[in-house]
Amino acid sequence: MDHINGALALILIVFLIVLAILWFCLPFAIFGTKDLIQKLIHENIKTRAAIEDLAESIKGLENK
Repeated sequence: MDHINGALALILIVFLIVLAILWFCLPFAIFGTKDLIQKLIHENIKTRAAIEDLAESIKGLENK
């Protein structure tokens, strides 16, 4: 029975250490991706504007 309790305690300690490491790294991951997300949003806005221009061009061709 002592072996089972010792193994469970070891697993719990390892889990808590891994959790603490991940919790420490979390802010760096969030702030590290912030600039990339802003770039993606900017590219998405440019792509949407290009698609809207293309749609207007197609509508103009259909009306002729």
